Amino acid sequence: MKYLSTRLLLLGLMALAGCVASKPEPYHVVLGSNLYGYPGADVRILNVVQGDDHEIRFSQIRYPQCVSGSLDVVEFSGTIHQQSLSQLNAMISRISPCVRRDGTRVVNPVYLNSAQGELMLGIQLGQWFQSKGVEAIVTEGQVCESACALAYLGAQRKQVQANGRVVIHLSGEQGKGFDCARSVDMMPLRNYLITTSGKQAGQALFNQALAHCRNGQGWNLF
Repeated sequence: MKYLSTRLLLLGLMALAGCVASKPEPYHVVLGSNLYGYPGADVRILNVVQGDDHEIRFSQIRYPQCVSGSLDVVEFSGTIHQQSLSQLNAMISRISPCVRRDGTRVVNPVYLNSAQGELMLGIQLGQWFQSKGVEAIVTEGQVCESACALAYLGAQRKQVQANGRVVIHLSGEQGKGFDCARSVDMMPLRNYLITTSGKQAGQALFNQALAHCRNGQGWNLF
């Protein structure tokens, strides 16, 4: 009887251990995504800025390929306006380059989820992306529209993952868009696209943007 009791106790402990082992670990979901992210144990959140219509996170992800052992990551979700743009730029400016032991660099990701914003500020953000060498990413569940789409186009490195969407429309928000009929309104956009994408590709993008300019639904780029 004593042997049986001991055996039952051991089986109970083993079952309990199995339950503990199977418990899912905490997961860090990227802002605006439903599923995409990183194991919680690999993430250290260094700063969070939250406004009425936006949130920004600056984190370090465990990344053994970097000499430092970590990769700086920025996440943005919300409306692009002067305040959120200034805060996002401050976060991006804090990024430390991730350098491998062979001297090559791992590009730092900036995740984007935004459906509204001032188009000229989107152009400004895209110019920052290009100058700072970050990678603009729109991942699973995220949508990058309006000003965000223009910012995305400006990045030297960019990618859309899973069912992420990039949508260009130029109506803007609350009158903060472009007037398709006024060349003075459209030339900054044309110059920006040509500067960031090259003359031929930039002109093609501009022509497509004009074709969809009065379409409230916009143009699904990706």
